[in-house]
Amino acid sequence: MTGKVKAVEIARELNLSKATVSLALNNKPGVSYKTKEAVYRCMEELSRRKEGIQLSANKKMIEIIMVNIGQRKEEWDLWSKSMAVYDREIKKRDYTLGITYIDLKKMESEEIQKAIQDANRENVAGVILVATEMSPEDYEPLRAIRKPMVVCDNEFTYEHHCVAIDNVSAVRNVVDMLTARGCRKIVYLGNSQEIYNFRQRRAGFRAGLRKNGLPLEQGSIYLIGDVIENIHTNSKEYLKKNRLPDAFIFENYQVSLGMMRALADLGIRIPQDISLVGIDEIPGYMQQDYLLTTVKVDHTERCQIAMMFLEQEIKGEIATKFKVYSNCEMIYGNSVR
Repeated sequence: MTGKVKAVEIARELNLSKATVSLALNNKPGVSYKTKEAVYRCMEELSRRKEGIQLSANKKMIEIIMVNIGQRKEEWDLWSKSMAVYDREIKKRDYTLGITYIDLKKMESEEIQKAIQDANRENVAGVILVATEMSPEDYEPLRAIRKPMVVCDNEFTYEHHCVAIDNVSAVRNVVDMLTARGCRKIVYLGNSQEIYNFRQRRAGFRAGLRKNGLPLEQGSIYLIGDVIENIHTNSKEYLKKNRLPDAFIFENYQVSLGMMRALADLGIRIPQDISLVGIDEIPGYMQQDYLLTTVKVDHTERCQIAMMFLEQEIKGEIATKFKVYSNCEMIYGNSVR
């Protein structure tokens, strides 16, 4: 679908320069995440206008409903890579791509109704719901979608195939590794947002402590903030007030980046003073003078699996609904003693 809309058309629609639109479409620095989101929304709207004229009777669309995109600029790289995979897999199957964005913080009835109407259009063959930040209550209105659907990054429903991450095993394995290396006091630093992946990771941490005979104490799980800037500030305060444990586990890359900066600011040596393990990789240019040992969470291949299930659902070839969990891989750096 992206090839049908030119940068100059988007620039004209949004009153932006062609260069700015080009930077946004190619995910280059120098453009704010709000502008990038506006460019992608405009591209989708212009594409739909053209689809209304050009779409033939046998050319169906896959609608991707993305929940809460654009709230944190650090997530744009990840979403861009995932969208590239969806775009490729959808075109490979001779469908076109449609995108609907829903802001969970603005769950207004008009926005939800528009998303439902878009998904139920005659030319839509199926829907992928990217539901990382959704709760079962958030999903309730979307039951009105009548098209075949696959839920990605969550498992709150038995009505559809679900493709998610095996967060529990991933974090339990981290605790096993740290314990084997002599760490007895381990603190799990969590993101203050309450979403499915984070709840599962905390369950894995508690399971890891039980398995290794370690106590779950007050402060063993500590919520440090929600975006890099306030995590950085809160982390410095935390480090000044609390004695260092043997190891920190960082719940996601935002916690990793915020705390790593705070540790550097205070001159705390890694791994001599404390061991660190992060969940989800961070870009190499954001690393400190050490390489963070990280749990690698695959994002792009889950997109392929979600599309595979949706194709089977559209064809009516699988009656049973499946929940599929992707494994995670430990990438060893030099941040653990």
